[in-house]
Amino acid sequence: MRRIPLSFLILGLLTLLAAGAALLGAFQAPTGTDLAVHNGAGETLLADSVAGSYTTSQLNGVVVSFHFSAPDRASEVATGPTGKVEGRRRLTGSQASSVLDPVRELLTLPEFSAHGSLYQSVLPASILVPSATRTRVTGTYRTRVQLQSGYVVAVFVRIDASEGPRHIVETVEYRLSRVGGWTRSR
Repeated sequence: MRRIPLSFLILGLLTLLAAGAALLGAFQAPTGTDLAVHNGAGETLLADSVAGSYTTSQLNGVVVSFHFSAPDRASEVATGPTGKVEGRRRLTGSQASSVLDPVRELLTLPEFSAHGSLYQSVLPASILVPSATRTRVTGTYRTRVQLQSGYVVAVFVRIDASEGPRHIVETVEYRLSRVGGWTRSR
C-alpha cells in the first residue's frame, strides 16, 4: 500500500478551499455600479465640507440649504416657496452629521444599475419597515444617484408604498453644490 505524505494531502485540501473561496467571492462581490456608488458616498462623507440643499414632499415647497463642516458642525436655512427665509439653525454633533444621512444611506443599499448619468436602486418598500410588518407592505423604494468627480452630488428618493388601504408617496430631492474642493458648475 502506497502512503501519501500528509503534507501533500493538506496542500491539496488548502488548494481546494482557496479555489472554493475565490469562486464564492466572485459571486458575492459587489458589482461595479455598487462600488461606484458606495465609493462616491464614502468620498463625500470624508470631505472636510459639504454644501447643498434638499426638499421633501413633506416640506410643501420649503427648500433647506445647508453647509456641513467636518467633523460635526452644520448650519441650515429654510426658504419658503416665495423665497422668504422661514428659519435658520446651527447644529453640532450627530444632529450636524445628520444632514449627510441621504449620502450615508447609500452605503447600505445594494443592486445599483446605471441609467445614463444616474445610478438607480429599486427595492421593495417593505425593507423600510420592521420585519414583523413586512408581509403587509407592498410598493417600491427607488433611489437614484448622480456622481461627479468621484463624489455623490445628487440623491433622489421616491417611496411608493401601500399597507392595506393606506397608500403613501414620499419624495426627497437632495443636491450638493460643493463637496470638499469640488464645486457644481452653474
